[in-house]
Amino acid sequence: MMIGGAADPAVRAEQEIKALFAGDDVIAHAVDWARGVLMDKGIDPSAHPLRAIRALRRADRRLGLIPARYLVDAAAGRPTRRGRARSPLLE
Repeated sequence: MMIGGAADPAVRAEQEIKALFAGDDVIAHAVDWARGVLMDKGIDPSAHPLRAIRALRRADRRLGLIPARYLVDAAAGRPTRRGRARSPLLE
C-alpha cells in the first residue's frame, strides 16, 4: 500500500463515493445518481467520457476526478478495473 491511501484506483474511488453518498448500497445509489445526471444533460458516457466526468463534477463539486471516472465507467456499463495502479510496461 502506498502512503496516503489505497493504491488501487477502484478501491480509492469506492471509498470516496461512500464518504459522499449515504444510505444502503451506496455504490449502486451513486451510479443511479450519475446515470440520472448524465441523462438530464443528454450525455452518453460511452461516447463522451470526458464530458460526462465534467458534468458529474459540476453536479457535485465534492466529487473528485477518480470517483467521477469510476461513476462514468459504471454508468457506461464498463467493468470496474481492479488491480494495482501500475503501467503494464513496468511488469
